[in-house]
Amino acid sequence: MKTGELVKNIRTAKGIKAKTIYDNLLSRSMYYKYESGLVETTADTFLHILDRLNVESDEFVLLFKQVMQKQSQFHYNEYRQDLLRSFHEGNFTEIRALEKKLTRGYEETQLLRFYNLQLIARAMKKRLGRSNESILAERKEITHYLSRSKHWGHYEYRLLSDSMFMFDSSSAEKLLQNHEWMEDYEQQDRRLENLKIKTLCGTILLFMKSNKKEHTAYYYGLLAKIKVDSNNIYARSNKRFFKGLKTIYDGDYEQGIKIVSETFSLYQKVGLDELYHEHVEILQDLLSTQLQKKGTRRRRKA
Repeated sequence: MKTGELVKNIRTAKGIKAKTIYDNLLSRSMYYKYESGLVETTADTFLHILDRLNVESDEFVLLFKQVMQKQSQFHYNEYRQDLLRSFHEGNFTEIRALEKKLTRGYEETQLLRFYNLQLIARAMKKRLGRSNESILAERKEITHYLSRSKHWGHYEYRLLSDSMFMFDSSSAEKLLQNHEWMEDYEQQDRRLENLKIKTLCGTILLFMKSNKKEHTAYYYGLLAKIKVDSNNIYARSNKRFFKGLKTIYDGDYEQGIKIVSETFSLYQKVGLDELYHEHVEILQDLLSTQLQKKGTRRRRKA
C-alpha cells in the first residue's frame, strides 16, 4: 500500500471531501493519482495533508504499519510454512509456484522478508533440480543480510534456521565467528529462546556431519550454557536430544541412545509429534553419515 491509498481510506472514513484536503496543495488529476497509489508526494505536502486530516504523523505511521501487517504478514507466514513443507517433501513444482508468489509479494510491499524468502525458494529449487546449479549467490545475499545485523531478533534466527541447508561448515563458521549468542535481556523472551536453540542445534548438526569435532564441541557448549525456563518443554527437549546426539557422536552409543530414547518417550507423552519426527530424521541421518565414514575408512585401510 502507498501512503496516498491510506490517506484516501482515512479521508473517506472521516467523511472529508478531497477538495478540503488538497486545495492549493495538489491538482485534481495529481491527487487522484496520489490516492490511487500511482505517485507519491513531497514530505512537506504530505505533512500538510496529515494536518488537514487531523492525523498526527506518529498516528499515521501506526495505521500504515497495521495495514501493511494485515496485507502481508499472513501471506508471508503462509508462504514460509508451505515453502518449508514443500522442500521437505521434495515438491519442486510447488516451490517454483511459491517463488513467483514471493516475487510478487516483494514487488508489492518492498519488504526484505519477502525478498529473503524468495532467495531461499530459489536455492531450494536449485537444490532439488537436476542441473546441480550453485546456490552460492543466494547464500552470499543471506550471509550479507545477517552479517550486517549486530543484534539478532526473532527474524534473523528464523532466517538462518530456514536457510541452514544452503550453508556448509566453512561458510557457517565464517558467518557465526563473531556472533554474540549470550545476550542479556531484561524480559524473558521464550520465542527468541526457542529460535536461538533451534539455530544452534542446526549449526551443531552441520559441524557433526562435517566431522569438525572442535567446532561441534564449541557450539554444543554454547547450547548447554543457554538458560531456559523450566516450563519451556520445547527448548529443554531440544537440549536433551542434542545431549544424546553429542554423546553418540563422541562414541558412547549406548549412553547416547539411552538419552535419546528417554527424550523420545517424553515427546510422545506430551504430544510433541512434530519434534519427534524431526529428531528421528536427524538421528537416522547422523547415524547413516557415521556409518558411511566408517565404511570409507575401512576401504582405505584395505
